Amino acid sequence: MVAATISYLAFVNINGWIDLTAPYLPTLVVAMVVVVQSLFGVGVLFLGTPFLLILGLQYMEVLGVLLPVSLCLSIIQTAMGWRQIQWTTVRWFVWLSLPATAVGTLLLKSIVGAAYLPIAIALYLGVVSLGFYFQVAPNVIHWALKRDRLYILLTGLIHGATNLGGPLLSTYVLAKYDDKQQARATTAVCYGLLVVVQLLTLSLSGNPLPLKSSNLLHMGIAMLVFALTNAFVFHRISNQKFRLFFGCLLLLMSALLLFR
Repeated sequence: MVAATISYLAFVNINGWIDLTAPYLPTLVVAMVVVVQSLFGVGVLFLGTPFLLILGLQYMEVLGVLLPVSLCLSIIQTAMGWRQIQWTTVRWFVWLSLPATAVGTLLLKSIVGAAYLPIAIALYLGVVSLGFYFQVAPNVIHWALKRDRLYILLTGLIHGATNLGGPLLSTYVLAKYDDKQQARATTAVCYGLLVVVQLLTLSLSGNPLPLKSSNLLHMGIAMLVFALTNAFVFHRISNQKFRLFFGCLLLLMSALLLFR
């Protein structure tokens, strides 16, 4: 349903059937991408960022909308899945990925607005999806995943600079842990730490987020959507379908960005 809705909105956007300045659209996007993060521990940032950019928001406005929602969900999922968290992976992320995230966040001004960025992100999502989830050239993907330290470091750097490190993080965790409970809980705590570093880096570097009263509304919607998705979807899908659905979402987002 989320994939179909995103495709529909992208289509009507291209054909000019909706007013892109409508105030309800960011809230609708938040509600959709929260479904994805409720399932996988990531999604609000890597799906919400390109879609809100398509709707015409500036990059810092996008961060102001999505970072608080993403952090709220990560805290909830970390608390609920505390016993399933794989702390060895988390420790590696603390040491390698968090400093790289701070560096990437400081590079925002030089990267945002680059003409090649949407194309690079689209290709990256497509390669990850086809390679890992659909087993196209699997040796290349698994070669990259075996370089744990470099992979984790680049995940933080890419996330800080583009807000789109979620697919790399989730792919790495899913490659290590087949159980969806362990995968979601471990991803959630790592993702939450990435967001905290982003927020602190932006604040300390003199670039505070443009927070609005609507942030409270979005977080309230996020908690409601998470509760419904967790109860009626997450616990009813198998581990195999869990991985397949995530791969399809990556491929869809890659196609939408290239089409745009």
